[in-house]
Formats: sequence, structure tokens, C-alpha cells
Amino acid sequence: MNDSRLDRRSFLSLSGIAALSAAGLGAAAGTASAAGTAGAAGTAGAAGAAAALALPPSKLIRVEGNTGPAYFREKAVHRGTVIQSMGFDNVNRRLYFAQLIGGGLQLKGEPAPLSGDTRDLHGDLAITEWTLGADTAEGAGSARITGFMYLRGFGHGVGIGVEPSGSSTYLWTEVDAVQDTTNGTSRGRRLCRFKFASSSTPLDATSTSLQKFTPVPGSVNNTAGIDPLNNRLVVRYSLNGMHYRIFDLAAARAGDFSTPLAEIAEPAISIDRNRYGQPSFQGYAVAGQYLYMLHGNSYGYTQDHDGDASTPKIVISPPGEGNTHLTSVDLNTGQIIRTFHSKAGYTLPFREPEGLAVQIPKASEPGVFRLCMGFASGDTPGARTASVYYKDSLIQP
Repeated sequence: MNDSRLDRRSFLSLSGIAALSAAGLGAAAGTASAAGTAGAAGTAGAAGAAAALALPPSKLIRVEGNTGPAYFREKAVHRGTVIQSMGFDNVNRRLYFAQLIGGGLQLKGEPAPLSGDTRDLHGDLAITEWTLGADTAEGAGSARITGFMYLRGFGHGVGIGVEPSGSSTYLWTEVDAVQDTTNGTSRGRRLCRFKFASSSTPLDATSTSLQKFTPVPGSVNNTAGIDPLNNRLVVRYSLNGMHYRIFDLAAARAGDFSTPLAEIAEPAISIDRNRYGQPSFQGYAVAGQYLYMLHGNSYGYTQDHDGDASTPKIVISPPGEGNTHLTSVDLNTGQIIRTFHSKAGYTLPFREPEGLAVQIPKASEPGVFRLCMGFASGDTPGARTASVYYKDSLIQP
């Protein structure tokens, strides 16, 4: 979230926690195609009306119960801004954070430094690469920054897909930012894929080096993630409400979005609104048959939770408790399995949940994986830190 506009994401995320109609999903089903630029790999064929296939049974991560130790805690981040999303390259042991750039930076081709608000409106992002060290026997990890990129005109960084390719890493992000001047932010209209290459020279949304895709024509607020267990692309988008579609990664890379493997409307989470309000949507991840969603706000966040202007706002994320909720969803039915109030990292100052990702700690054991939650922390804007906690209790299918 942008430090200067605390209500922005709450406003934009309401559609992600409102009940969505089956009619909206049906209207979008079977219409996906890819519209690539000169750098795109092929285009999609004509979309049919065939129903999506059911995903095979898989292990379920238990979202309830105590969270394990921090994978790492309160690491200083590039530019000192709030992280937005994250993803792991499990082959090369790297972690990527998408962040807002923040204010005061002058990039190539700009006449002067821009403010953080201007960057957010334009959809400018920073991508930071972290190289991971060996995990301890207790499951804790270490990480150090080994590169960064700047993206101009992409979006807000709500999701990021990380695709290993040999010793390189390709990223899937939103692109072609649509500006929302009312709320001072932007969201991507399409998706793109590009190779991570550390540089202080920005990568522009108009670059011909990008592969661009339109998985669901007419949709907005597009973001991407990757299921690293099954090499599938996850697309979250808005079209008559928020939805998810799952695609074979190789087919998507070639521009073929004609056959989704699964598609659901984003379900509404059921929590105590009088206590936790309507927490902001903060991230998602997929592992096999299951989708995981993250909601929550920073400590001290206030909200008009009941829509009654005559009643005062309440604190929906009390310090030391927060309103972070982790939810598991069956992608074959679209039904919620469990929503759990998580106090992971409750001693962190500020503590805003930001991003979900699946990590495979050992490449030799792909059946053992974790669901990692990112948290932005630190009380001072411009000096934020990042922490990662995880869930690793697996339920057999």
C-alpha cells in the first residue's frame, strides 16, 4: 500500500471480498485469448465453450494453527518502500519482491525526481531480487539483495509470477497501467513476461522486449502468479467481479489461453466485521488443487466498517492482534475450505500483510512445500522492512 493514501487499497479491494454472482463467471468462461506484441510468442486460437477440466487431487496446506518461525525477519528493502507481492525461483533459490518505487528518484529520461504519489498513479514499480542462503535445521532462512529493476507504466504490483528458466528467471506481471485518478493509483490492463535483468535503467511498458498477453478479453485489474509444483499460470482479473483462471504455463507462454484448467469467482471471506472490518486483499498463491488468499491491514488501520456515516470509524487491525486472515479455497468447487485469523509476526511494528508465495525448500523434494506470507514492517515511511513467515503443515489428498 502507498504510505500516503491509507484508504486506497481498502476501496479497491471491496470487490474482492464481496459476493460474486455465478452469472458473472459464466459470461467470462471460455473467452480467453492472447494478444501479443511483436515480442509475444504466438496468439491464441478461437476459444470454445467447453467446460474447464477438474484439477487432480493434491496436498492441502493447513492455514489454521500456529505459524512456524520467521523465514527471515525485518530485512531492509531496496528503496525502503512497502512490499506489494512476492514469488520464489525455487530452482535458483531466489526471491523476488514487487514494491512501489516511492518518491525522490529520478530515472533515465525524466527531467526531475518524481513524488511517490505520481509514481503510484503512473504504475511505476521496483522489482528486487534476493538470493537465498541455506536454510537452518529449524527452517529459518537468510537472504541478501543481489539485484533490482524499475518498471514504468505497469501497475500496482498486487501479484508476481516467477518462472525459472535454466539459471535465469522470467517474471510475469501486470502491464499497461490504467490510471485511477480518483484514488491516485493504477492497475494493469494486461499481463506481460520478461527476463529479470538487474539495471538502474527502467523497463517501460512500451518496450518491444515484453511478451504481452490478454488472457481474458475485456478484463481489467489483471495480475499473475505461478504454481511451481505443477507449472501452471494463475491469472486474477476483474470482469463482473474478481475471478481466477488457471492455465498450463507452457501453453500460456506460447500465447494459448483457450483452455483454462480451472476457473472460479473469488469467494467472499466470512469473518467478524464488527471486529476486523473489511480487510484489504493482499495476495494469493496456488498449489495444485488449492488457492490461498491473504487479507489484512497495517496496525492501527481505521475503517467505516458498517457504512453508517453517523457511527465513528473503528480500528479494524489492533496492534498486537491485527486483522490478517489466511484462506484456503478449492479450485474445483470455488468453495472456501477454511479462513483463519493469523497472528504471525504479531510483534512486528506497523505489520501489514503483503504477498503470498509457494516455496519448495529443496528441489530434490518437490512434494514438500510451504506457503509463505510477506509482511511489511517498520514505523517510518521510507524505511520499511520485509519479513516472511510460513505454513508448512500438509494434509494428504
